[in-house]
Amino acid sequence: MANLTMYKVEPYNEKYSKIFSGIYNDFRTCAAADYNFELKPLEYESFIKSIEQGLLNCLILFEDEIPTGFLVYTTIISESLELNIIHCIGNENLNTKRKLLIEKFLEINMPLLREKVTTYPMLGKQASFALDIQTFGFKITNTAVMAIDFTRPDLLNNIKNLTLPKLPNEYGITNWKTTYFKEAAEIINQAFKDTSDALFDSRFLTVNGCRDILEKITENVYGDFLPGITKVLIYKKRPVGFCFANLTNDTIANIPIVAILKKHRNKGFGKILLKHTVENLINSALSGCWGLTQLNASCDADSSPAVNMYKAIGFTQQYVYPQAYKPKID
Repeated sequence: MANLTMYKVEPYNEKYSKIFSGIYNDFRTCAAADYNFELKPLEYESFIKSIEQGLLNCLILFEDEIPTGFLVYTTIISESLELNIIHCIGNENLNTKRKLLIEKFLEINMPLLREKVTTYPMLGKQASFALDIQTFGFKITNTAVMAIDFTRPDLLNNIKNLTLPKLPNEYGITNWKTTYFKEAAEIINQAFKDTSDALFDSRFLTVNGCRDILEKITENVYGDFLPGITKVLIYKKRPVGFCFANLTNDTIANIPIVAILKKHRNKGFGKILLKHTVENLINSALSGCWGLTQLNASCDADSSPAVNMYKAIGFTQQYVYPQAYKPKID
């Protein structure tokens, strides 16, 4: 009679510190190739410290008492329960292992499931779990990652030489000012509250939630904010649109949000804002301010206007990943 594999899932405990390090470091080795991570994951000691400080939570899958998988999540985001990564060694019984980790995750967090949306960006090879995770009540929306290759001078020149219609009278483009904060939060709320983004990030549903997003952008939580690159669309001296920019790291820049007030949409202003922002980044990169290799942005893959806006400025679609979310339990 064949031996049956015995699985169990346990929350991380200090007693597992030595035997867990191997699988965590396996994840660090393949994070870029298998999960499209732009930044290197935390060193093991820093990861464990984050768990001890309550910043992260970790569930470990044991296979015959040997750790072969783990799930990392955080509960400190006020609006959502964020599942960060599921990693398992090898591909044998992979979705069975993922299911066991998800079952334990849902069991432990049942009280929070009634208060928060659960979100899980299924980057890289995690996409193969998209069908199975829906059996746990998760829904899926598709996110496209758009990018410009800054190592191609020909492409950068084409973008700089791209001609777009001039802004009508009474419109203008200026740089970010902190005095625009209140109006920016309101415009972001109006622009995103009815989009797929609000399904997995409920902060978009309220102005207060959008203030939180905006604070994290401008206070360098999501990267180094670039106020001189961030562009603002002005109409009759009032802001009506924004294109934010930041640096993810020394070589990658990011456009976290492009938002236009509703009554000023469908006029090509998003492209104009985006082009000004991208051109400023190109000029800064070429002048030696940063050694950029890429500029990227994420948008709803099923929204043709959003995808086409980025493509019109020179972005290409790098990949699409399933963004899983589980609505609050009524």
